[in-house]
Parts: sequence; C-alpha cells; structure tokens
Amino acid sequence: MFRYLLALLLVLPLSARALDVVASIRPLALIADAVMEGQGQARQLVPNGASSHEYALRPSDRALLARADLVLWVGPVHEHFLPTALRGRDLLTAQNLPELHKLSARRLSDGAAVAGSLDPHLWLSPDNAVVIARALAGALAQKNPAHAADYQRNADAFAGRIQLQKTELQARFMPLRKQPLLAYHDAWHYFDDAMGLNFQGSLTPEPELKPGAQHVLLMAQRVQKAQISCLLAEPGADTALARRIFGSRPFRMASVDELFASTPRGPKGYESGLAGMATEIQRCLSGSH
Repeated sequence: MFRYLLALLLVLPLSARALDVVASIRPLALIADAVMEGQGQARQLVPNGASSHEYALRPSDRALLARADLVLWVGPVHEHFLPTALRGRDLLTAQNLPELHKLSARRLSDGAAVAGSLDPHLWLSPDNAVVIARALAGALAQKNPAHAADYQRNADAFAGRIQLQKTELQARFMPLRKQPLLAYHDAWHYFDDAMGLNFQGSLTPEPELKPGAQHVLLMAQRVQKAQISCLLAEPGADTALARRIFGSRPFRMASVDELFASTPRGPKGYESGLAGMATEIQRCLSGSH
C-alpha cells in the first residue's frame, strides 16, 4: 500500500499536490514558510547546530534533494558542500538574484571591504529577504501556476511586514549608531549595514579558527582606543578569547545566532528570528539586560 501511494504521489500533477521545496538553511526555510503559507512547507536540509559551510550530506539528505521540485540555497559562496550534489536539480540560488543587495566581506582588522569578495550572510538584510521571497514566489508559480496568486499574495504580505519591521528597527537603533561594536566572527554585516551600526572589526574569519597573536594584540588595542564594550558572538563562542581581547575593560558578549536555530518554523518565523537577533544586539550596545 505504501509503495502504491508513493508511486501515485510521484505521478500526480504538481497542481494536485504540494510542491516539494528544500531550503538549505533555516533562514531560507523561514522565508519559504512565508511564501508557501497554506501551500505546504519547505524542508530544511542542514540541521540546526550543524555547519552550514561544510555540512556532510547523509544518504537521506541526498534522497531529499533528489525528490525536490525546487532547492533554495544561498549559493556556493556559503554552502561549500552543495554544488556537486545539486547538479541537475532545479535551483533558486539567492546569491545570483540581480536585485540582491550585495556586500563585500570585511577585513578582520578594520572592517574595510575586501575587493572582489562577497559576504555570504545575505539573508540578514531585510531587503534581501524580500528579494528572495519574491523570487521564490515567481519560481513556485512557474512550477504550480494554479497557486501563482497565492504565492504572490504571500510574498507581498511578507514584503509589507518586513518593510515595517525594518523601519521600526532602524528607529530603535538610531540612538545607538555611534556605539562601537566588535564581532567574534563577522556574520552580521548585512544587518549592521541596514541599521547603520558602528562596526570596528572582528576576531576571526570563521568561528572554529583561532586568531593569531598579532591580531589579538591589534584587537586589544582597538578595544581600548575605541572604548568598545559590545562583542557579538555565535552561541558557544570562546569566552576566554574575549577576555584576552578586552582585558580589564568591562564588556558585554551577546550570543547572536545568525542562523535562527531556536526560531520556530512558521509564516512569521523570519520576522521572529530577526527581532530576536536585533534585541540581543540592542541590549549589547545599550548595556541593558
């Protein structure tokens, strides 16, 4: 009976079943939840807590990709492990969207742009989230024209909510724009750019890597000179390294997850993840608890 039902599902026209959409990481899955509201839910490929750069695909993951009608991913700039597995699949590659607001990666020492680079954390720009949502609505409409109006309506509603949220967040951060901040790993470029925050540099290019002694000394000097008291870090970051950098200077270390791992899935999940991240950064900059 199960094999019969599975075979029947595979031969049904797309208009008669929910599209099988796979999103590589949770933030993209949350955007997909908004666009697909009432028409199914995307499957998340990389589990919460796993590396979204170097995840090792399991056989079940490869089967998931093989069944997908569409795969939504950032692109090779972020999910380094995926290009080979995605050959022959129908893709929506966020980094290739022409309307996307793209930022360069930043130098560790001073935050200056690295020529020819692309910061991969592009989903943390509210404007980019809207671009991705609209592109996804168009891709889904092509595959399932019967529900094109539903996808478009959902994307429009998402865009309206995100624009309102962006305006509200910018107003909240306005008094804090001059407060300097340091990042353990520079994952929040798109967000601090959207909010106009005073970024002063980062400790390491990747959370798993330890900085050299020369860079530690440079950042310790920067902390004292710029009077930095706020450090953004992913959950589980090395607090001992932070204490070395800040020395005797009091500081706050905000645990900020750019992958929204603790955010529940749902049509308003992206807004919830962005709001939670913003609250942690605001507390860090303002010194509130």
